[in-house]
Amino acid sequence: MIPIPDWILHHIYGLPCPTTGKRDEKTRMKVLAVGISRSGTESLREALHIIGFEHTHHGFDTILPPSSLETIYRLLQKKYSTFENDKQTQQLNAEDFDMVLSDCVGVSDLFAAEFAVELIAAYPDAKVILNIRKDLDGWYSSMDQTMGYFARNPIDWDWCKSWFSAELFWIRQTMSRTMMPRFFRGDFHSRGKLIYKEHVAMIRSLNLPEDRLLEWSVEDGWEPLCKFLGRGVPTTIFPNGNPPKAWADRIANTMQKHHEKAVTNMIFFGSAVVVASVISCTYLSMR
Repeated sequence: MIPIPDWILHHIYGLPCPTTGKRDEKTRMKVLAVGISRSGTESLREALHIIGFEHTHHGFDTILPPSSLETIYRLLQKKYSTFENDKQTQQLNAEDFDMVLSDCVGVSDLFAAEFAVELIAAYPDAKVILNIRKDLDGWYSSMDQTMGYFARNPIDWDWCKSWFSAELFWIRQTMSRTMMPRFFRGDFHSRGKLIYKEHVAMIRSLNLPEDRLLEWSVEDGWEPLCKFLGRGVPTTIFPNGNPPKAWADRIANTMQKHHEKAVTNMIFFGSAVVVASVISCTYLSMR
């Protein structure tokens, strides 16, 4: 398929840019949780909120609602053009990320994993959490049942609808056509476990000081997390995640209005084509 120029995509599917604000001491970036999706990211995000790191960006902030997806797509384009062309002047920085994260004091999930190295460099004072899942097979199965949807990108009814809704278009363009295939080097299903291992090894290889990097899993609970972040240990039970069915239900319920909008636009478009065809045929028959 011939790629469509970005300016055309923006003209047809442009979404309002996220509102950005200027950071101060209170709103500076404090936590980068750079583990891959389905490594306790939702449990960790909820835990961070409980101990005062609110708001921490998560994948749900990317998709529900999808207003930041076009901006994230531009960040991905900039990252990979830098990587492929070695254009140092295009390196991502805090100003770039704040177009998405300016109201956040933390960031997690696939966005944080995708841009881990760049985020760590952009926010040098932020603590880094490498949230891992010790059961690799369990991680893969959970990922396949959730984010694996974006890795498949089939030509189906949802694919057709994505061309008739700006929100659905950017979900598909950013997640299915760009982020997932880029991060998993073209094939999550065959390379997922390998990429997971490589990602963990890459973060470890940065050799960040102990007071900046914590390797943590949900099973570790409150104590190491709170000690690392300098917060008191809550008396509440540690948050218990986001199982695949709950993830799917949450996505489906919120996406329903985008699908309904797409179907409405398809009907209007189809009607316009029929009307234009009838007028054209009528005009030609009268000549």
